[in-house]
Amino acid sequence: MSDTDLIDTVLDRHHRDGTRLMQILRETQEQLGWLSPPTLTAIAKGIGWPRAKVGGTASFYSFFHKRPRGKYCVLWSDNITDRMLGNADLMDAMCKKLWLEPGRVSEDDLVSVNTTSCTGMCDQGPALLVNYRAVTRMTQARLGEMVGLIRNETPVADWPAEWFAVEDNIRRKDILLGHELVPGQALAAALERGAENTLDGIKDAKLRGRGGAGFSTGQKWEACRNAAGSGDNPAHYVICNADEGEPGTFKDRVLLTSYTDLVFEGMSIAGLVVGAAKGLIYLRGEYRYLLEPLESALAARRQAGSRRWRHGDRPGCWAKISSAPSSTSTSRFTSAPAPTSAARNRP
Repeated sequence: MSDTDLIDTVLDRHHRDGTRLMQILRETQEQLGWLSPPTLTAIAKGIGWPRAKVGGTASFYSFFHKRPRGKYCVLWSDNITDRMLGNADLMDAMCKKLWLEPGRVSEDDLVSVNTTSCTGMCDQGPALLVNYRAVTRMTQARLGEMVGLIRNETPVADWPAEWFAVEDNIRRKDILLGHELVPGQALAAALERGAENTLDGIKDAKLRGRGGAGFSTGQKWEACRNAAGSGDNPAHYVICNADEGEPGTFKDRVLLTSYTDLVFEGMSIAGLVVGAAKGLIYLRGEYRYLLEPLESALAARRQAGSRRWRHGDRPGCWAKISSAPSSTSTSRFTSAPAPTSAARNRP
């Protein structure tokens, strides 16, 4: 298949919708390796957007590449914890073995080696990304074997599976993670109570956000619910920010990996309360490997919801997912609460 055909396939998959530009750019880059000027021009023409706008988007995000990056793109996690574990010496050894300079592509266009921000694997470093797949617990022995696989042009999919193992490293669960909720249970309770009573319960519980401000969740949801919206089609949205780049932080990675249903269920409950029919999960590029598992979990929830609907019960979740990258990468989740909710009618 030619480059033009590949681009057209991606464009058609996203209905040539410019609002899906991030997804289009990421999927095109994964197919072609980088975003060449002709590629960006073809995408701009396909979605009917100015070439400068498409090019500007590709330039802004660090995980989009407007220059060749090599068949193997190796990015070492660069934060204080990885440095303390010896990542600098390991990266230097890799560059010497591959005869290249950091930040440069090898003369045969085979490989590039560079650093990136914290990959969220601080608990099992030194870590790196190879074609945006996370590799943990790097050692000199593993490094030598990896260099050999690169020189032999072995597909990353055929590399030792244990290299890509990512553990949760939960030492103490307590009430937040040690619950016994089953998928659908919390959402069923919220549907039974209704939007207003659920909001009142959240306010009475004095639930607060996990950010530095510790803002009242009930107050935030109520403000969104009461917001009038603007434009021709005003709507409310639920946005789950799963980006985390602070050194030593990996809580979102654990939640997305082992508590996927709870994340989606929480978004669905928020949608019920604020009157949102669609939502978005922002998935950082360092967690690209989680995209397919998240899509599978959403598909399973959608199928389960449809079955319940056919049997006369209220569906637990109506959902669709597609993907979009970012400075990193994003994954788009859209979830419509049950028809009984106060949904009013998205990267």
